[in-house]
Amino acid sequence: MVTEISARPAGRRVNRELLRLSPFFTGLDDAILEKIERLMVARSVEKHEIIWLEQAPARMIYFVASGLIKLFKTSTGGKEQILRLVRPADFFGHAGVLNGGHNPESAQAMTPSVLYGLASPDLKTLIGENNQLARNTIKLLATEMHHYMSLVEDLSLRCVSGRLAKMLLANSHRSISDGPLTLTRADMAAMTGTVREVIGKSLKALEDKGIIHFDRHKIVIRDREALKSIMRSV
Repeated sequence: MVTEISARPAGRRVNRELLRLSPFFTGLDDAILEKIERLMVARSVEKHEIIWLEQAPARMIYFVASGLIKLFKTSTGGKEQILRLVRPADFFGHAGVLNGGHNPESAQAMTPSVLYGLASPDLKTLIGENNQLARNTIKLLATEMHHYMSLVEDLSLRCVSGRLAKMLLANSHRSISDGPLTLTRADMAAMTGTVREVIGKSLKALEDKGIIHFDRHKIVIRDREALKSIMRSV
């Protein structure tokens, strides 16, 4: 089933100072930022709410004002692969919009989130009118391409333990606007291309070696160098 879920209006204005935090808006003057601000619509989504499903028509791009969004693919058998976590000051949905077709992945809120939406025709007009925004868009796409090349490398060349170590290191200092980043074992499995049972065994092995420690529902890294060594293994 292909669908896009209409998010509810957030009942708040777009915060221009938040927009300035995004590399997408680097170097833009106040006049163009004011125009973008007027075109954007603030919307709120609840935890676990689907924003759109894979292959839904690409009508909007979204800027994350607060919360956390996951972009993912799902196999015909129901296995999920998380492609990217989108945090505050970052965008998602631009690939489908700029390609003029459909969203290549599904998007779901992992926490209650506030999004600023910009319609596809408005984005294309803005890029055509502003050279700096066009350059920023190219950089954004290049950065995203690098991310997906790294993901392909991890899934094809790195062992599960190495992928898990890299994921733990990458997210050890991450947070979202309302508190620490929380990932379940199912999330970790979906990010590393494996299943919950394998993640559980791998985490237990790391704990037995004294590399990590479980503090209630938190994972505390005790030996970052050991994790880096595992990350580099293939």
